[in-house]
Amino acid sequence: MSGRPSFADITAPVSPSQFLAEYWTRKAVLLRVEGRTFDQYFDWSAIQAILNAGDIAFPKIKLSRSESPVPVEQFTVAAGGQRLVDGRAVLDLFGEGVSFGITGADSHWPPLRAIVDCLHDALLESVHTNVYCSPPKTQGFQCHFDLHEVFVLQLQGEKHWRVYAPTTEAPVSSWKAEDSPHQSTAPYLDVVLQPGDILYVPRGHWHYAVACDSTSLHVTVGVTCRKGASFLDWLSADLMRETAWRRNVPLLATATEGGKLVTPPAIRSWGDELRRSMIARLQEPDIFDRFTRDILDAAPAVHNATILEGLCDIERVTFERPAGRRHYVNEVEDAADGSMTITVAGNEIELDRSSAELACRVLEADAFTMADVRRWVPGLVTEEAAELLMEFTRAGLLNISYR
Repeated sequence: MSGRPSFADITAPVSPSQFLAEYWTRKAVLLRVEGRTFDQYFDWSAIQAILNAGDIAFPKIKLSRSESPVPVEQFTVAAGGQRLVDGRAVLDLFGEGVSFGITGADSHWPPLRAIVDCLHDALLESVHTNVYCSPPKTQGFQCHFDLHEVFVLQLQGEKHWRVYAPTTEAPVSSWKAEDSPHQSTAPYLDVVLQPGDILYVPRGHWHYAVACDSTSLHVTVGVTCRKGASFLDWLSADLMRETAWRRNVPLLATATEGGKLVTPPAIRSWGDELRRSMIARLQEPDIFDRFTRDILDAAPAVHNATILEGLCDIERVTFERPAGRRHYVNEVEDAADGSMTITVAGNEIELDRSSAELACRVLEADAFTMADVRRWVPGLVTEEAAELLMEFTRAGLLNISYR
């Protein structure tokens, strides 16, 4: 892979559609492609740079020996009310067989953000990364499951992974050691990851890994997805537009009598009103269309802060859709003077009719240049196009990169 990878690069040799249909949230899978490497995104030099930064505080870096955490005093120093990680101490302990992990590694090593951007853009869910370094023949963590989807990218060395069926479907609370698979239970996936391999493990599937005969370095990319309860969160906010849901709950002081629960009439009446409101709202045919629209509009784009050097640079930039932003026009208003106002991702932008075609092409493109603009809309005045593109950029709808 070179540059920013695509989701197809991550799921290869399986196509993205097949991956999502057969494996996503269902079962773990080894994704192996001859010659694939992640060296440009993260390697041992990145580890060295992070450990030498001098400003990484615990618990950003954690150490583990034989499945047990290493006391923080052994690899940190007290400074300004926090515990700063001592890189030299970490490596000394690593030489003694201790594993360590770096939480949120992409915030310390920008090249790794390309992987984050790729998955965020493809899935529109929250993505985070951790890096794990394991000495030969060590197991850093006991058998466990995660509360998010996991992609393991093996960078260096080899690591033996075992994945077991879930004991709870789609769990939302942490695992308990006593619930882990018994030693006699056979894993449904038993593989050794080699450099360039990717292992996908769904939420709730038990797993553990042991480094083989060489030091192992891998990146774990976690994807935390919205749950069904996310709809209830959205619905709760939507219902607050109705007076019935904003009123106080009737006082419960009279709900007991003689040591027994006696539901007062006010509570019953209040509950009936809310029930009618809820049923009516859920029966609206477009309710999930509105939910989808609002979620997409609120989806945070990543890296959408762009420094503009002025319109004179318009010819040497590439305009790009920010990762995680899906563009679509969700509202169009026509004015009497022939102009139009479009609403895109919560931004209202006023256009004249001559710019409408360009706006539509811009919103459906992943990346383009001014040469593309001229091809899309022949005869369009460059200065007018530049003003529109810069307005989209200022609104966070486009990023620019200088060529």
